[in-house]
Amino acid sequence: ILMASLKSHPAFRDARRSVIANLTQLFRGDYLLSRLLLEEGRYITIQTLLHLAAGQQAEERTTWLTLGRLQTRLAGSELASRNRIEALVAILERYGFLERRKAEEDMRVTLLLPTSRLWGSDAVLVEAMTQPLTLLRDVREPGPSLSNFLSRIRVGASAHVDTRGTEPGFDPQAPAWSSRDLASAGAGHRAWHRSLAPHIDSYFALRAGHPQIQQLAERDGGYLTFLLLLSENEHNGGTRLCLPFETLSSHTGVSRTHARLLMELAEASGFVRLHAK
Repeated sequence: ILMASLKSHPAFRDARRSVIANLTQLFRGDYLLSRLLLEEGRYITIQTLLHLAAGQQAEERTTWLTLGRLQTRLAGSELASRNRIEALVAILERYGFLERRKAEEDMRVTLLLPTSRLWGSDAVLVEAMTQPLTLLRDVREPGPSLSNFLSRIRVGASAHVDTRGTEPGFDPQAPAWSSRDLASAGAGHRAWHRSLAPHIDSYFALRAGHPQIQQLAERDGGYLTFLLLLSENEHNGGTRLCLPFETLSSHTGVSRTHARLLMELAEASGFVRLHAK
């Protein structure tokens, strides 16, 4: 009933269009952020890491965020094996998204600490996805959880979405391994993660409920390719799209061959039909 109410809302299409525009603007050409925050396995791992970080308490050892606890929390996930989690933690540390530090209470324990860069990047991603939902504030019978969620969304949050990628002369190759800091995240963002923590498994299950999209999102550049297809469709307003492999490659940072394979997967999933010129 809720999903039907949302999809029948007169502002649903506008909200959907804004989410697509926000995400493509945020990630197009930024190869590092798009690979970290859009590839499904890394996204699930980072979200779990942030939820655990937001909920840890110094006096409760069982809440401390360690590599082992992160791996245990995601045990059984087909998208995040122990080795992949360890490799991602090393990448996050290398690019300044994460620090390792000995626990003051027990120097034998090494804690994982998300830096302000990771918190800020996640805050901008959340804003990009949720700010357009302010258009749906008057949805009928949203239920207590959605009512609480919608009431906490700030109007005008799109101002926090980085717009440097749209400046004249923007070279999509330039920020290949971006060092930009998007925003700072306050205590409110950590509180948001704590409030969402009990529902995180349901959220992941919801994402897994769309296997064709998830199949694309499991591959580097896959979800951004999906967003670019949706964006192109919105701009053209028709059924015929023009999105060459070279363009996909420059926007997503994958090779032309990989871009072609992504489009073939999109075709196999029923999203597009490919036609050579």
